Amino acid sequence: GAIRPWSAFVEAMQAAMAAQQATGGAGVRILTPVVTSPTLAGQIQELLTAYPKAKWHQWEPVARDNALAGAQLAFGGPAEARYHFDRADVVVSLDGDFLGTGPGHLRYVREFSARRRPTGENAAMSRLYVAESTRSITGTRADHRLPVRASDVEGLAWALAAAIGASGGRAASPGEHQAWVEAVARDLAGHRGRGLGVAGDHQPPAVHALAYAMNDVLGNVGTTVTYA
Repeated sequence: GAIRPWSAFVEAMQAAMAAQQATGGAGVRILTPVVTSPTLAGQIQELLTAYPKAKWHQWEPVARDNALAGAQLAFGGPAEARYHFDRADVVVSLDGDFLGTGPGHLRYVREFSARRRPTGENAAMSRLYVAESTRSITGTRADHRLPVRASDVEGLAWALAAAIGASGGRAASPGEHQAWVEAVARDLAGHRGRGLGVAGDHQPPAVHALAYAMNDVLGNVGTTVTYA
């Protein structure tokens, strides 16, 4: 319970690690959040090289695992979607707050805002459809916002994908949201190569996979969305 100097921690840690040398670090576990620092990652890798049986665990309480799992379903491997809102005429967000959270959202804000203030003779304002369970920053900017339960978003995604031919033959009833699905599908179909579907990070992998499939069928890949 007493305050101790950093040197005391270093001494205790060195003694504990010295005891692990005989087993190659079999009793050592390193727990961190996701590490993006090359320096820290390199230091941890040096430690793992010195103790080859040690294990490094990375965990985040709020992560993008569903997006990666959706990419696994769609592409057979991990992929990171990068959106280009400055090229999109029609944007559909399935419970995703791309203007308020997530990697790249500051760039997304700039690109989306630029299309909401069109300039020049041929400039046109983009249109935003949002289906969401909780009011978000993105939802407040929507031209057409549809309040739905979070558990209903997947069914809505299946219905929308079926309407544009991206569901692989599987269909789902949109129920009371039939008119919304038909209107969005028409708008996307009328802007092939200039539309964009986005899924919320917390939505299940199937919703992400369906968004990827819709973007592919509509010819948006390489224009309004690219993958890394």
